[in-house]
Formats: sequence, C-alpha cells, structure tokens
Amino acid sequence: MARSEQPAAPKRAGWNSENRQNHLYKPFLRGSLIAVLTIGCTFGAINLAVMGFGADLHAVWTSLIQAHAYSQIFGWVGLFIMGIAYHTMTRFWLRPLRRPALVRPAFVLVVAGLVLRFLSQPFASNPVAAAIMVTSAVLGLAGVSLFVWAMFETMHLGDDSSHAPSAAKWFMAVGFAWLWLASLATVVVLGYLAAQGLDTIPPDWDAPYLRITLGGAIVTIIMGYTLRTVPAFMGLRIRPPGVYRPVLVGYTGAIVLEALGESGALGPVSGVLRAAGGLGELAALGAFVWLLNLYAPRARQGTTQQERNPWPTRFIKTAYAWLLIAACLNAAFGVAGLAAPVPHAFVASYHHALTVGFISLMIVGMSMRLVPVFVTRMMRNPAPAGVIFALLLGGNTLRVLTESLAYLYGEPYYLLMGLSGFIEVAGLAYYAVLLWRALDQPSYGAGAAAQAFQDVTGRAPTRPVIALDAQPPRPAPAADRERAPEREPVAGRRT
Repeated sequence: MARSEQPAAPKRAGWNSENRQNHLYKPFLRGSLIAVLTIGCTFGAINLAVMGFGADLHAVWTSLIQAHAYSQIFGWVGLFIMGIAYHTMTRFWLRPLRRPALVRPAFVLVVAGLVLRFLSQPFASNPVAAAIMVTSAVLGLAGVSLFVWAMFETMHLGDDSSHAPSAAKWFMAVGFAWLWLASLATVVVLGYLAAQGLDTIPPDWDAPYLRITLGGAIVTIIMGYTLRTVPAFMGLRIRPPGVYRPVLVGYTGAIVLEALGESGALGPVSGVLRAAGGLGELAALGAFVWLLNLYAPRARQGTTQQERNPWPTRFIKTAYAWLLIAACLNAAFGVAGLAAPVPHAFVASYHHALTVGFISLMIVGMSMRLVPVFVTRMMRNPAPAGVIFALLLGGNTLRVLTESLAYLYGEPYYLLMGLSGFIEVAGLAYYAVLLWRALDQPSYGAGAAAQAFQDVTGRAPTRPVIALDAQPPRPAPAADRERAPEREPVAGRRT
C-alpha cells in the first residue's frame, strides 16, 4: 500500500508578511499593560497613598511624580495608541502598512526610553544619571519618529481615494504630529535639566509640556479615532466631514495659546493667552461633542456587536462627559489664574479628570471595539466590563473630588484620596488580566471576523480573512450554525 504523502510544514512567516503583520499590535498592548500596572498607575497610587495617609500633598519627591507621569503618557497611553494604530491604520485606509520592518525597533526604543527615564530622573543631579536621562529622551524620540513616519506613509496624506472620512484622517495626522513634537520637547526639557543639574522640571516648562502631550497629541488622536469608528458602530447621524475642520483648527490653536501662556514667555500677556486658550479649548471640545451627536437619539440601528455588548458605548459616553468636565475645570482655572495662582491640588484634579476620566475610559471602551480577539471575548461575556467601569468611574470620581477637598478642608478627605488610587488600580488590573488572556488567542487578518466565523461554525477559516475582504467568508449552512457571522468591527464599516 502506497504511503500517503504528508503536506509540507508551512514556512515560518517573516516579520513583513501579512500573517505576521496581523500580530504587530500585541507586544505594544502587552507593554502598555505592564507599564500601567508597574511604574504607571500602580506607582501613582502608592504616591497618592503616601500623600493621603500622611496628610501632606507634598510628601512625595516631585521628580518621582514627573517620571510616573511620563510612564503613564508614553507607556500606558503611548504604547496602546501605537499598537492600535499599527493594527487599524491599514484597515481604515485599506492599504498595507508601510515600513513594517521598523515596528520592532520602534517598540524597543520607546520601551528602553521609558525604563531609563524612570530610573534616572530622580537622580539626575548626578552627571551620570543626567546623561542616562537625556539618552532616554533621545531613544524615545527615535522610537516615536519611526512610528510617526510609518503612520504618515500609510495614510498617504492628500490622497482622497480612501473610503475613510477625511476629518478623521486630519485629526489623526495632527495628533501624530503633536506626538512627535512632544517627544522632541522631551529631549529639549531633559537636556535643560541635565545642563542645569536639576532633577525636577520647573513649572513653567512642565505645564506647557503636559499641555502639548496630553491635549495636543493624545486627545487629538482619540478624537480622530472617535470620528472614524464611533458613529458607525453606535448608529449616530453622520455629519459632513468638512464641519469638523474648523473644530480641529480652533482646538489646535487653543492648545498653542495655552502652551505659550503657561510658559510665561510673553510676560504679562501670558495669563491672558492661557485664559483665552482655555476658553477656546472648551468651545472646540463642546462643538466636537455636539457635532458628533453622541448624546442624541440614535439615527439608525447600531451594530450587532453593540447590542450584544453595550459597555463600549457606556465607556465612550462617560469618557466624553469627563472630557467636558475637564475642559470646564481647565477654562475656569485659566480665568481664575488672571487674579491669583491656582493651587496645584486643583490642577491635579483637572489632570486626573482628563487622564483617567477621559483617556483611560476611552482606552478600555475602544479596545472592546478595536482589539480583534478582545471583541469576541467581551461579546461572549460582557459582565466583567461593568465591574471595570464601576471601579474606574468610582476611583476617578473620588480622586478628582477629594484631592481638592483635602487641600481645602483636610481630614477625612486625605484618607479617601489615598484609597482612590487603589480602586482605579483594581479596575485596571482586572481589565489587564482579561485583555492579556485574550491576546494569547490566535487572530487572523480581519481579527474579530475570523474569530466570529470560528465561534459560529466551530472550525477555523480555511484562509485568513484579510483586511481587504469586503466581508468574512460565509459560514456553514444554516443547519450547522445558530447565527450569522458579523462584519469586521475594526474598520467600523457601516451596516
């Protein structure tokens, strides 16, 4: 009897192959989770507990707080944005990722910069530590440069043949440009510290630096992702893309005015610029939310994924409510600053309303729509999302209120402030466990579409469902299934 021939084992896919590119985002998301649970949110909660339980808002070394903030911005948030962008940009613009060979170097450079910055800044008065600190900034700039280069080439700015709304493209482009400028500013700021023998960024340098990083880069990128995905899966009435361009121009101009005002570089005029920028930012963000119709009744039926897991919608609506709250606080503090300096505790409450209330809630909510393997897991069992939502919302509300109240009235608000950070950490830790386990699952070219196919039919697709497929392969006959497969949720195509 002739021996049957065994099929040859498939060759291992190279880094630039379509199959390998489907997994590019996973190391970034894992790195983001590690950062937030170590030197990010967890370390911040410990600092907050030291201040709260010691009833002293100045009990923690300022350089440690600044190193923690950098870890949150470029670790938790930055790595997450990079990973999601590497995965979704090709699906948004229906083009292959440009410069895929630069993805791994970008990851290594950014992570190395994060670790070196955290370890060196508290000791930057020492020349050796100062040199390491500056090196960390240069590494971070190199990594972000590789990322931004790949993003701009993938988007092909100026090419209107894409099916993606142009408003989303320009928000993302401006956000990526701000991200690169923030990385360059990191080199300049830390170079200044090293030259002066300092380990703490002065307030007139730190405030504009945080403004362009948080408001300029991160918020603008998130608004771009919102325009590209949220109206499609929430069933919102979609406005013409052109109406968002004045909002982008106004918001960007407001960030520039605030950064100039907070630097104090223009003397007596600086306070007026800061106040005008704060009011302009509030107006631009209010217009953005109004144009988005986020809180209006749905104009059409949402997607099946939304009906099976309503939590992404709840996260996103709550996050934008926090963004408006943060913008109101920011504008009020800008106007109040014309008469007298605003206490740092109030500014810290504003920063937390923005970073946890808006940014972190958006990361968690959008990941249930944009991370393919996580989409399927949360549709199967959406109940954990409610626990995460309650912990993050409760911890953030407690923190925003109690830090300012502790400054005004003292005990017992110090104790509550000290506890608030650990409530947030509990929510993020639960989320990290769920997402990490989901990332261990295999994914295909269209991510959740292939996962849904396997859920429906009980077998894997016979071929990867790549990004250019209009729809995933049709499932087995009706007798072998209970429900139809769903469209790819990543690209946010209209149903």
